[in-house]
Amino acid sequence: MPTPAHPHRVRLHGGRNTHAARDLNGGDRETACDYFLADSSRNHWLPADEPVTCPACKRALAKENQ
Repeated sequence: MPTPAHPHRVRLHGGRNTHAARDLNGGDRETACDYFLADSSRNHWLPADEPVTCPACKRALAKENQ
C-alpha cells in the first residue's frame, strides 16, 4: 500500500527490489532507503499499490508508521 510520506514505487535500473519513493524539489525523488533518483535517471516506475520488497525501505516505512 502507498504511504503518505513515500507514495511512489520504483524498481531501480538493473535492480530486483521494489522501493518506496517520495518527491523532492525539481522532479527528483528519493527512496525510503536513501537512494537519490535524479529526474533523468532510468528507473522502472510501478503502480502505487505495488508491494515494497526492499528490506531497508520496509524498515524505514515501519519506523514512519509507528
